[in-house]
Amino acid sequence: MRRVLPLLVVGGLSGIVAASAMYFFLKRGRSGSEPTIIIPLRSVRMEEALEGASFVEAARKATPSVVFIRAYGERMAGDDFWSYWGLWIPRTQQVYSAGSGVVWSSDGYIVTNFHVIREASRILVTFPDKRTLEAELVGADAGVDIALLKVSASNLSPLPLANSDSVQIGEWVLAIGNPYNLTYTVTAGIISARGRNLNLLQGPLPLESFLQTDAAINPGNSGGALVNLKGQLVGINTAIASRTGSYVGYGFAIPINIVRKVVEDLKTYKVVQRAFLDIEVTDLAEEKIGNVPPEALQGLYIGRVYPGGAADKAGLRAGDMLVGIEGVPVQTQAELLERLAQHRPGDKVKVLYRRNGKLYETTAILTNENGEATLLRRNIYRSNALGADIVAISAREAQQLGIEKGYRIQNLRSGLLSEIGLTEGFILLKINGYTPDSPEEVEDILKKVRGRLVIEGIDSQGRRLYLNFMMR
Repeated sequence: MRRVLPLLVVGGLSGIVAASAMYFFLKRGRSGSEPTIIIPLRSVRMEEALEGASFVEAARKATPSVVFIRAYGERMAGDDFWSYWGLWIPRTQQVYSAGSGVVWSSDGYIVTNFHVIREASRILVTFPDKRTLEAELVGADAGVDIALLKVSASNLSPLPLANSDSVQIGEWVLAIGNPYNLTYTVTAGIISARGRNLNLLQGPLPLESFLQTDAAINPGNSGGALVNLKGQLVGINTAIASRTGSYVGYGFAIPINIVRKVVEDLKTYKVVQRAFLDIEVTDLAEEKIGNVPPEALQGLYIGRVYPGGAADKAGLRAGDMLVGIEGVPVQTQAELLERLAQHRPGDKVKVLYRRNGKLYETTAILTNENGEATLLRRNIYRSNALGADIVAISAREAQQLGIEKGYRIQNLRSGLLSEIGLTEGFILLKINGYTPDSPEEVEDILKKVRGRLVIEGIDSQGRRLYLNFMMR
């Protein structure tokens, strides 16, 4: 007890001293001139709160304009014993695909990706208010991957369109669609690159100059909306870069300026009016540049100018550097395609180029696929029985291929041609040794033929093919 008592006394005195010190410290803190500072775990900026509100507002504006698309059709069932021997006996199976779409106008026009409805013989469009309407295909272009649908409805809610030329890298965007049948899903990200060319699209004249975003895009988002924080439509979600089939960090959208022009063409002309400068250009290869002035690296190298074409008449020559179109710099082939895709044959455009170190400007009149400075007038025959549009190839292309006449298969969908295995862009030359005189005759022959069928043609890779089938 005697040993413990001193310890208790010392402990008690220590407690009194500590309590007194704390009392005077707090009293001084309250009465002193400097207030107590409390440091939060994370400071919150007003800009972040405003950004959060913008996400909510943009999603609220855009979601009513995004629709859910279901497509039903048929495709060839697959190889069997007879196809191994070069024969084909038709066997089909039902197919189903789902994706997204965007209301384009209040009177019932809907925009989506062509690959969403490629095999469809029946298309259903479901709106956010649960209405489901059957849609008809107005027009499509596989080379841009855009399809225009029409439903019998009015007072729909289209989105205001942004100017995709003004979209900046680092700008916030929302991707809205129906991934994995999870309807009306919204994801956020930024524009991470522009002018991406993935060599993804099919068709004779593919146009790729995608906006790249890290907003999550998955299967089912195709055809959906990419919007900015003002709720304006920036692009149509189209593809992802993935080894698994699911989102891994990169998504791609067609710029809305291209979509706007394609839709106007399909409604007015039933065909996309592609404009050409009639040159062949190449991107500068960095590993071959060497020590040259920075200004010499700006633009595209013109390797060939087609005689009598738009560039030739404007005074451009092989060896020039194409620097800009209509005041907008072009550094890659994709950027040049994006600029031209917003024009039609016959349009006049200002071309900036460099020759021998000096800058020059000229005006070029763009041409169509036939090399003429007029709108393309082409008989596009849509065959529901064959499941494709049948188009006579241009005189320029026939000369390049060394043939007199041919019929291109484009906008391939559910039907006879896809069932026998023909592909997008295939040029049909002869059927059982006979050269048809028109797209209508192509359909008539293929619908009536029985027994052996031999098709001679050229595929999208330029290879001459002879295909054998057994029809019944």
